[in-house]
Amino acid sequence: MKNGKTPKAKKPIYKRIWFWIVVVIVVAVIGSAIGGGGKDKDKDSSDSKSTATSKSSSQAKTSSSSSEKPKSGWTQEIYDSVVSAKTNFNDDGTIAYSGGTPFAEIEAKVGKPDTTSESSVGDQTTVLANWTSISWTKGETQSITIQYDKATGQITSKSKFNS
Repeated sequence: MKNGKTPKAKKPIYKRIWFWIVVVIVVAVIGSAIGGGGKDKDKDSSDSKSTATSKSSSQAKTSSSSSEKPKSGWTQEIYDSVVSAKTNFNDDGTIAYSGGTPFAEIEAKVGKPDTTSESSVGDQTTVLANWTSISWTKGETQSITIQYDKATGQITSKSKFNS
């Protein structure tokens, strides 16, 4: 209290405008990094840890004289033959699968997927495998996603997208 004046109390940090500007910028940067900005064509929709193994852009463009990417071995008959495994819950709370098409069988027919990602919950690991085919001359895209249990190799779900 020098000069007879009462010292002015400082505002808490959360009441300062610069603090909220920094928070908004940090959230935007994190959201952009997580979401990829919507520009990643091989982005998977999993919110878990992912390990992507995708073809490099130089491999995808190896044939500059060709107007379309080489197609995977998928046919409608192969897709229709894929059977999703039945999910069974064991007494100890673990999940077991039965009756599904083995992933190795499908991979032998159509080739390796373009991308894969794994996610784990406890000791249960599932793998998402995706094949994408683009026909530039026809203006068509086909994407097939298979999910399977890593321990048993049983396919647990499938989905197909055509445009």
